[in-house]
Order: sequence, then C-alpha cells, then structure tokens
Amino acid sequence: MSRDQAVEETSPLRDRFLAAGMTVLGRDGYRGFKQAAVCAETGLTTGAFYHSFRNWKAFETALIAHWRSEATDRLVAWLDVQPSPHDRVESLIAVALGLPHRPEAALRVWAANDDDVHAALSAVDTVRREAVARYTRELGVPAEHAERLAHTAMLLLIGHEGAGTDLAELEWSMRHLLMTDPHIQRALAASTPAATAQTSE
Repeated sequence: MSRDQAVEETSPLRDRFLAAGMTVLGRDGYRGFKQAAVCAETGLTTGAFYHSFRNWKAFETALIAHWRSEATDRLVAWLDVQPSPHDRVESLIAVALGLPHRPEAALRVWAANDDDVHAALSAVDTVRREAVARYTRELGVPAEHAERLAHTAMLLLIGHEGAGTDLAELEWSMRHLLMTDPHIQRALAASTPAATAQTSE
C-alpha cells in the first residue's frame, strides 16, 4: 500500500486505531508496540481491527503515513501560509515543541529494524530540514549558512527525542541557537517593521 493510499483510506474507526498506535508507541516504545496493546488502548476487539486493516503490516504502513501527514506535511503547509518569514521562525519553535516526541523516539528505534520505516523516517527528516532551510533563507540568511542551521536544528530535535530530555531543554537550545547566531540576528533585525519602514523611505 502506498503512503497516499494509506492516507486516503480513512474512517473514524481507522483513525481510532491509528491514534491508539501512536499512544502505544509513545507509552510502551517499539518493544511494546503490539496488536494486543493497540486493541486494548482502543477498547475494541481484534475483529474491529481486521475490519479496518487487512493485517498488521497494513496497519504499520497506515500508521507511518498518518504520522507523516499529521506531524510533517500538514505542519509545513501551515507554516507556508504564515504572513512573514519572521513569524515562521517563532512558529517553527512552536511546531518543534509540539511534535509527538516520544512516539517519534520509538519510530527511530523501529527504523533501525525496518527498511521501509527507515526510508519513511529519512524522508520526513529531509522534508523538515529542507523546510527549516527554506524559511531561514527567506528570512535573509545566506543559503549555505541556512543549510547548516537547518542541520543543527535537526540534530537538536533528533538528539532530544533519542535522549528523552525535558522539553524545556529543547526550547532553550533552539532559542539559544537563534539568539547567538549573528546571521539570524541580523536578518531578524532587518525584518522588523521599523527597519522595513526605514529601508522603504
């Protein structure tokens, strides 16, 4: 089943199982990610599960597609319509902090044991990194430096998920990166309403 097919085939019952799958991944980790645990989380029977998914592999495929759609594709689409590059910088931090970090940590463990999940995870990381680099370039940061900042931001995110550090630590690290980077600071200063008004005079 392709990712697009998995996303398109939605129903309240399927969505309930997919939400339960993310909960189980976040709570029990990859080792505890079992059909019995997912069904128990929903309070539904295995019959209901097989009414929604052909088999466990189909459920796994749908879950990965669901995760990518909810935790990356829709978020990037939302960031794309933010009114200014300056707004996107602050929104990027909010998005990063709001990601399902514990389920994603389990997904990263899972990816080490499954080539399909590894490919999906790599694609998501690439989309996120390219989005951060693009928004940083649009702020006025040189392209090469924007790429380095995007890589650094991803390292912070992946490191946080792998280590299970407190969310406040991730926020501090991201804001510290922004506050101490001279290219970012110059670009932010130049994009303020006062600076823009002076430039247009």
